[in-house]
Amino acid sequence: MTATASLSPKQAQLVFRAVLDALARPGEVLGLPSIAAPGVPAALLPVLALVDLDTPVHVDDCADVVRTQTSAPIVDRPAARLAALLKPLDGLAGFSVGSATAPEDAALISLAVEGFGGGRPLRLAGPGVPGRRELRVAGLPADFVARRRDLISFPAGFDLLLVGPGGELVGLPRSTRVEEGA
Repeated sequence: MTATASLSPKQAQLVFRAVLDALARPGEVLGLPSIAAPGVPAALLPVLALVDLDTPVHVDDCADVVRTQTSAPIVDRPAARLAALLKPLDGLAGFSVGSATAPEDAALISLAVEGFGGGRPLRLAGPGVPGRRELRVAGLPADFVARRRDLISFPAGFDLLLVGPGGELVGLPRSTRVEEGA
């Protein structure tokens, strides 16, 4: 895939702010800012905004875009601090989850989904969620909840951004409990 635009510093700041808001309000459908970046999937924008020359990145597609626009090192899953999974059925296994004494070593993963409002119901609870919140996500693997639960043991675990094709954005920090909805 070829991208024809990179993020300006102002655009990167707007994406960064959207990511912070999404992680602070788990399960709430927010949006990435509208950015003219032809050929760049929306799920790649958080990585492009947050990465620097020293941040190891994993992408399952578009590695050339990240390498060209950021000069960041492209690495395998275990070494990645930032990741963009543009094919959600590839799963979440293999990324660093940090540890109880070093949770900051975990990855932040931006996962492309088909959209929100339809699809599988999820029930969310935890910090930043007022009571309980239900979220419907289309395009998640059938065993998403079980896989995520197996990979996260708070305070260790990765933080997850679910990104729809139109830039819809939902944060699922490692502190959020996710269950199958009714």
